[in-house]
Amino acid sequence: MKFINRFEELKDLEEYYELSKRRLFSVAIYGQRRIGKTELIKKFYSNKKHIYFFVYEGKTRKNTLNDFTEELKRKGVIEKEVYFKGFDEFIDLLFSKCEQHIVIFDEVQYMKKIYPAFFSKMQRNFDENKDKKILFVFLGSIVGLMKKVFEDKKAPLYGRIKAKINLRQLTYADVRKMLAQFDYTEEKQFVEFFALFGGVPKYYTAIEDFELKGKNPHTVIERFLLRENAPLGGEVLSVLRQEFGSAKGYYYSILEAIATGHTKLSEISSYVGIDQTSLTSFLRDLNEDYGLISRKTPITKKKSKKGVYVLNNNFFKFWFRYIHRNMGEYEIGNYGMISKKIESEFNSFVGEAFEEVCKQLLQKLDKESRLPFLLERMGRWWGAYRDEHGERKTAEIDIIALNEKEKKILFGECKWSEQVNASEVLKELRKKTELVEWNKEKRKEYYVVFAKSFKKKFKENDVLLFDLGDLKKTLGK
Repeated sequence: MKFINRFEELKDLEEYYELSKRRLFSVAIYGQRRIGKTELIKKFYSNKKHIYFFVYEGKTRKNTLNDFTEELKRKGVIEKEVYFKGFDEFIDLLFSKCEQHIVIFDEVQYMKKIYPAFFSKMQRNFDENKDKKILFVFLGSIVGLMKKVFEDKKAPLYGRIKAKINLRQLTYADVRKMLAQFDYTEEKQFVEFFALFGGVPKYYTAIEDFELKGKNPHTVIERFLLRENAPLGGEVLSVLRQEFGSAKGYYYSILEAIATGHTKLSEISSYVGIDQTSLTSFLRDLNEDYGLISRKTPITKKKSKKGVYVLNNNFFKFWFRYIHRNMGEYEIGNYGMISKKIESEFNSFVGEAFEEVCKQLLQKLDKESRLPFLLERMGRWWGAYRDEHGERKTAEIDIIALNEKEKKILFGECKWSEQVNASEVLKELRKKTELVEWNKEKRKEYYVVFAKSFKKKFKENDVLLFDLGDLKKTLGK
């Protein structure tokens, strides 16, 4: 498979490499598992002098040092008969013998258990060898631990890392390019796979690895999840065990609550059985340390107590909703029951992810100045109101994009359905916009509706309509 995107990250790494030709430079690259950190660094170091150390979780100190020693011998840094008495000697040699090299430690967070003094010893060498012409690259997939290693003010390497790259998921446009290499051509399937795997590259390369090119999403789901020894059956649990350790139980329950639609603090508290005060610290960890969830507020409010929580990983969302929630059936191999449930709800599940696809399309059009105004902020909106009978209800608008300076606002609805009646959707949307108080007397309003397809498309100055055909035209082949 061709390497997809990461142009900005590669550009940054090339800049750091040039800087390292004049002085010691260091960069930390972190991000969730499967996000493509190792592939990024392999792309970067091709045709450059480099030394690559992979840190295996659970390996003994002696075996790890032996592995590292063999890598130095393979790269001709030391003679075959050389051996180290310990890690301190090994680290000192890196700084004395590896000038003009890129020195990479992959999954470096595990060094904290293998050799606790590793980071302190690195700190001492960083401080004493500032003129050495070496680029150190530290990669890690346990985000919380990586942050503790490099960002905690009490950590030895705090302030010694010159640059950090938080490798994020690929965009929908990137996902389309990957899937196109696997014989997919329909925009509908692009969206469905994005709903399932989000922007995590490794899940898509698995389609190629297991020779499932061109197979529909449900076939891929059954092969990857709904069978004995399924390749991705233990994926989520494996990631979370590494992140949370012995505290995993509460975190699992919170993630399941959010994945199944319990997104408010009170709803999560009730679902999990933890009081709201205690729950807040868990949510903060999941948000700030692990990056697995985000807190969203109505886009027209810069600060609001009406926050809801969402999962940042589509595959996690899918797994918690359909596998973890039915773990009893899953454990006894009742895959048929789970498969039917997925099939019956899949359209609704995809509809949630379709909103993100629509937002990314608007972001692209905004960059190309193809919208009625430049967007400053974009997100969901919701608010309470009372109907004609005095009953309290909640209204929601899928997308609102706005420009504070120009007092312009775009209201959008996303319908993952065929033959949508755009006129009816717009009629309902305009009613809901009356509830949005943002610059109500001054604003200029625009509207956009997204759908799989429309019964009839029309043109109005303040209305945009996008179906899957338009999505394909905008994003290309």
